[in-house]
Amino acid sequence: MINLSYIVSASYSGSTLLTFLLATHPQVGTMGELKATARGDVDQYYCSCGELLRQCVFWQQVDKELDQNGVPFDISDFGTHFHCASSRFTDRLLRAAVRGTAFEVLRKVGLKVLPAARRQFKKILDKNKAVIDAVLKLQQVDVFLDGSKDPIRLKYMSDSGYWNIKVIFLIRDGRGAANSYIKHHGVDMKTAATEWRRCNEEAENILHGLDKSQWIEVSYEELCKDTENTLVRLFDFIGLDPSKRAQDFRSVENHILGNEMRMNTTSEIRLDEKWRSILTEEQLSIFDREVGEMNRRYGYK
Repeated sequence: MINLSYIVSASYSGSTLLTFLLATHPQVGTMGELKATARGDVDQYYCSCGELLRQCVFWQQVDKELDQNGVPFDISDFGTHFHCASSRFTDRLLRAAVRGTAFEVLRKVGLKVLPAARRQFKKILDKNKAVIDAVLKLQQVDVFLDGSKDPIRLKYMSDSGYWNIKVIFLIRDGRGAANSYIKHHGVDMKTAATEWRRCNEEAENILHGLDKSQWIEVSYEELCKDTENTLVRLFDFIGLDPSKRAQDFRSVENHILGNEMRMNTTSEIRLDEKWRSILTEEQLSIFDREVGEMNRRYGYK
């Protein structure tokens, strides 16, 4: 069974940085976010190797490999994101947040007995498997890393039985994540804090259903402050020899999809705590009222 490592986290928690750092190991293959959404104009989207996505030799090889295996592939729509454009009900069923046991039983039944939902689900799951297989073959590695973050996606992949999954639950001080969410989406603090809590609650719901040996928690802050020891712990967890990783993550050729950090040239790892000087007392008060308890539970004061 193929070994799959999955990063689950709220947005703006450092998943792209973590992906680059884990990809320094010669036995880790990745393309960053396998769900491959939110890339904007694909014709103007750059691969982390510096080439336009459509001109990247690696992605051309992926296309060729999948074509030879009879798997249709379009660089503008990988077909790996769990959604359904042709049916609103199926789309809602596929994308609904991870909830309690009763809802998840209903979802599971729906995906089995509704023909359209069943076909769409299997189609997407099989496409994920085909792309992962192609990347592992082309990069000649043993472990695939998916940095998609999405909890419901993790649930589907974990339940499939296709992969031996190890989960990295990446957390960050919610004030930092919320500050970035406000910056990128133009929302207020209550909205940003609520979204941060939703993502983490969803992730926790998934993790509670897994054996403790299948997942590990790591923080963005310790990744930045104590990179070496944090990576040793993570590689040990994944089952890889930490000593074999490259020391400079920018020296490793990658073909990663993700946020703008993938295009930076610096290999310096800097802790981003701009929230300390940007967020107002009112915003901090709103954050504490809405999600302060969760933030403190994660160890942030």
